[in-house]
This record gives sequence, structure tokens and C-alpha cells, in this order.
Amino acid sequence: MMCERCGRDIFKYSTCNYCKKKICVNCMKSSRKVTKTNRIVICKDDWSKMAKRKTFKSATVETA
Repeated sequence: MMCERCGRDIFKYSTCNYCKKKICVNCMKSSRKVTKTNRIVICKDDWSKMAKRKTFKSATVETA
């Protein structure tokens, strides 16, 4: 499989929650758990877009 952002050959990928691209670890800017089972990921391209970054940072985190 190929990373949709940089074109590298990858075996393990994450899907960006904002642009829906399959990205490698190097293209992932940040990720965090919103709930115990839900993890959100943002790529480096969407990190530079302030509206998407604000949405990522304002996602509420449940404390258990």
C-alpha cells in the first residue's frame, strides 16, 4: 500500500479524520484518543489549515 500524502510504500497506516487520506507515520502530525476506543488523527497538510487544527484541538477528551 502507498501513503496518499508522500507516496512511500507502507504496511501500517492511519486515516486522517479530516481529509480521509491513508497516511504513514511520518505524515501524521498528531493523534490522540477522544474516548477509550476512538482515536483521531490529523496529517501535516491539515495541521497547516487553522480551521481544521482548531477542530482537532477542541475535540473533547473524556476522563475515565
